[in-house]
Amino acid sequence: MRVSNKYILKLITLLFYLVILLLNFSCRKLIAVGNPSDLLNSPSVFSSDQSAISSISGLYSQIISTNSFLNGGMTIYTGMTSDELYNTTPGPDDQFSENIISPTSSVVSNNFWASGYNFIYTCNAILDGLNKSTQVTIQTKKTLIGESKFIRALTYFYLVNIFGDVPIITTTTYQESSVTPRSPVNSVYQQIISDLLDADSLLSIDYPSSDRVRPNKYAVSALLARVYLYTKDYSKAESFSSQVIDAGVYHLSTNLNDVFKQGSEEAIWQLQPNSLTMDVYEGNVLIPADNSVPQYAITSFLLNSFENGDQRKTNWLMSSSINNITYWYPFKYKIRTGSSLNEYYMVLRLAELYLIRAEARTEENDFSGAESDLNMIRSRAGLPNTTANDQPSLLAAIKQERRVEFFAEWGHRWLDLKRTNTADSILNSIKAPNWKESDTLFPIPESQININGLLTQNPGY
Repeated sequence: MRVSNKYILKLITLLFYLVILLLNFSCRKLIAVGNPSDLLNSPSVFSSDQSAISSISGLYSQIISTNSFLNGGMTIYTGMTSDELYNTTPGPDDQFSENIISPTSSVVSNNFWASGYNFIYTCNAILDGLNKSTQVTIQTKKTLIGESKFIRALTYFYLVNIFGDVPIITTTTYQESSVTPRSPVNSVYQQIISDLLDADSLLSIDYPSSDRVRPNKYAVSALLARVYLYTKDYSKAESFSSQVIDAGVYHLSTNLNDVFKQGSEEAIWQLQPNSLTMDVYEGNVLIPADNSVPQYAITSFLLNSFENGDQRKTNWLMSSSINNITYWYPFKYKIRTGSSLNEYYMVLRLAELYLIRAEARTEENDFSGAESDLNMIRSRAGLPNTTANDQPSLLAAIKQERRVEFFAEWGHRWLDLKRTNTADSILNSIKAPNWKESDTLFPIPESQININGLLTQNPGY
């Protein structure tokens, strides 16, 4: 009975998604000239708690249903721009593997920029509707405002790390947003932190859904911990990591093959699939059909980075031999086709909080605490305790652990190379002669510059 109920829920959320899709198709804010639809700003959408909750359900369906950077794009495309993945068949994706991305790339324009600002527009429209509504109860309004600000912050986090300076849009007014210039990275992070602190004050530790498919207060704490790590506020990174770790709600899965399943005890926030043909997009794209070459295979650099005995190599990688050539590919998600509802899309999980806290503690000279956190992850992978015991060796060990724990997962490797200022030294020898230091940022889509004359291009494009 539980499975059939979930299928019914899938159909319901698909209907919500269609509403959101119509909105974004008509508005295309920041990507086309024309006034946006007022569909989400209609009073009827926020005339009751249930209809308002439907708007946030539609947002999650929008994310999991679109071919965007929040639904596999960060994994696949930054996996190629770093040293994780390569496309096995020459084609348009070569520009990512070879770091020669064109400002006219439809992937960058549609999957990253347009999708990101469509999600932000939806968040802004929900926030505007909730603030105007007098019929949604106070508690429901608080929860939905917190969720919307969380999603807006998450979207800006990836936009600022992909493009650098980006426009900050907090309105649904097209005339204003279409002439907004890029804001400095520091200002974008201030907006992200402001949204997350608001969400932190609004959301409860209880999930507003039966599964962990709508964020709660701990999901906000997890993202805040990451943001503070990226902005080098190590004290706060440690504090927010500890809030999640010490809550006793989440636990590292003892079986690595259970980590990415629905109901994973490690999950802080997952997206529920709503496709009738597959569970998770990454499983569908990364797992090859029978007797086929995988579309994306892992590089020798990633394959050779695992220590002997690392159970992540055994459980999270798979190989296939075609014409006497062995291809290794990510196997974190095990289901390629078919809607089984056994796997949910993992967005935030506990392992990251241990490694964030380990890094923050190392920067604060708490080496024993950092070793303890690092060993939690190593032990789960079947590895002995770390031998690192000072700041340089611990930072190197944590970087290595992040590489093999989060490979082919949300672009962690690419973002880690950027934030630690090691992208140039590591990728230059691998990507020569095409690699340039400026390649750490994607180009601003040329189509957007043509629409908004206040947008400037990133160096090197």
